Amino acid sequence: MKHNIIISIGLLAGAFILSEPKAIAQDQITKELLTRESGVWFAESINTEGEKINNYSWFWYVDELELGRGVHFNVNAETKKLISSLHVYTVVNESGKQTESLFFNSEGNVGKSVGLFNGNTNIIRFQGVNTNNIIFSGTIKKDLSEDGLKSHETWSNLIFNGNYVESTPKREHTKLEATNMQPLFEEGKILRPEETKTADFLDPFEKLIGRWEMKNEKGDAALKIRWRRSGRGRLLVEYFSFFDEKGNQGNSGLNVSGIDPSSGRLTMWSIGKGGFRRSGGWDLISENVTGQRQGNNRLIRKFEDDDTITAYWQSMKNGVYSGQNNKYTLKKIDEAE
Repeated sequence: MKHNIIISIGLLAGAFILSEPKAIAQDQITKELLTRESGVWFAESINTEGEKINNYSWFWYVDELELGRGVHFNVNAETKKLISSLHVYTVVNESGKQTESLFFNSEGNVGKSVGLFNGNTNIIRFQGVNTNNIIFSGTIKKDLSEDGLKSHETWSNLIFNGNYVESTPKREHTKLEATNMQPLFEEGKILRPEETKTADFLDPFEKLIGRWEMKNEKGDAALKIRWRRSGRGRLLVEYFSFFDEKGNQGNSGLNVSGIDPSSGRLTMWSIGKGGFRRSGGWDLISENVTGQRQGNNRLIRKFEDDDTITAYWQSMKNGVYSGQNNKYTLKKIDEAE
C-alpha cells in the first residue's frame, strides 16, 4: 500500500515541482524565473509491479496569458506506451511572491498547489480530490543544480486514501535537449495507446473539436477558438483569442471542462491572466445546442450544420435564461490551414 501511495503521488509531484520555476531568493517572481525550466525533463521510477517507468515532463510559458504550463507523462519503459498524464496551469498570485497551480490528471483527479522559493530550493504544498471524492495532500521539496540541468526532489507528509507517508527517497530529473514532447513521439520513445476511452460527457461536444473563427465586416478573424481533448479523453479544453481591426491579439483565455470529483458534476474552470477559478458548467439543451454557463450568463452555441455555429448570450432573470444578445457566427477552419 505504501508503494501505491508513492507512485500515485509521484505522478502529481513530478509536474507540480517542475511546473514551478528555478527560483532565486528575491521579492518578485519574474517571467525569467517562471521560464527557467522551460523544456523537457526525464526521470526513472519503478511501479508496484516492479516495472520500470520513464517520466517525461515538458514546461513552457504562454505569453498572452502570463501562464506557466506543465505536462507530465508516465511511460512504460519497455513497451514505450503512455500510461498516464498530468496537466498543470501555473500563475503568480497578486503578491508576486508565490505561485498557484491548478492541476488535472488522466485518472480524473483535480487539485491546487502553492509554491514558495528560497535560493535553488522550491517548496510546494498541494491538495486535491480523487474520483472517490477523497482528499489527498502533501509537501514537495525540490533542489536544483547550479547549472539548472539536474534536480532532486523528495515528497513528505503525504496523506492519500487514509494512509500517511512521512517521506520518499530522492528522485533525480535530468534536462533533455528537446524543447517539446514532439521529438519523443517521433523517435518512438513515447507511443500513444492504440485506443483511448473518451469520457462519456465528451460525446455531446464531439462536433466542437477543432478550430473555429468569427470574421469581422472586412472578412478578417475577430475571434479564434480551438477545442481539443486532453487528459487522455477526460478533459475538454477551449483556447480563445479576440483580435482588433488591425489584427492585434486582445483578450485570450482557456476554459477546461471535466467532471469535478468533489461534486460529480460537469464543471468548467477558466484560466487567464487573472489566475484561475471554477467558473461554471454546461447545459445540453438538444443534440445540436449547448449552453455554456458562466455566472448569471449563458453562451448558446447552435449547430446550423457541421461547419457552422450560431452563438449568442443569454442572461438569467428570475431563475430563467433568456435573450439572444451579441449574436455571431463561427465557421470551422481546416486544421491544415
